[in-house]
Amino acid sequence: MKIGNLLFAGAVLIGTALLISECTRRSSETPSVEIGRPAPAFKLPDLKGQEISLDQYKGKVVMLDFWATWCGPCRMTMPLLEKLQKEYPNNMVLLAINLEESRDTVRDYIRQQGLNSHVLLDEKGSLGEVYGTEAIPMQVLIDKEGIVRDIKTGFSPTMAGQLRAEIERLDKMP
Repeated sequence: MKIGNLLFAGAVLIGTALLISECTRRSSETPSVEIGRPAPAFKLPDLKGQEISLDQYKGKVVMLDFWATWCGPCRMTMPLLEKLQKEYPNNMVLLAINLEESRDTVRDYIRQQGLNSHVLLDEKGSLGEVYGTEAIPMQVLIDKEGIVRDIKTGFSPTMAGQLRAEIERLDKMP
């Protein structure tokens, strides 16, 4: 096999791995998020410095998206999640929680990418630890009563459809 073909095959394998992968973070000791249990409460600042709490969204389906600008799969996930937010503007709230990056880094990235998601800053990673974000991107779906109903990690080509089905199911719940 020619060297060019080997390089091409290697590039294809790496690209495929990125499409179905996740970015690994340090492991958290004891995450307190568990499907079927109340979502841990929090207050975090958004890019404007306004404190946002999970409690203010009771009565709506909430999707938490834990991410970072350096994470390739996160970069692919964010536009999909933003599209879902636009599909369900009255039924679902997307909170994009950036982990351990500065406000300026995140603001610049959001501006460059043309994203409109509601971004919260977990600059010390403390909420990420509470939620057990060993790998990102990680989405946590919370029902209208504040109960964790689904947790997904990584990126896959089918994730938008899976999340859409789960959002619709949760929206129909009383």
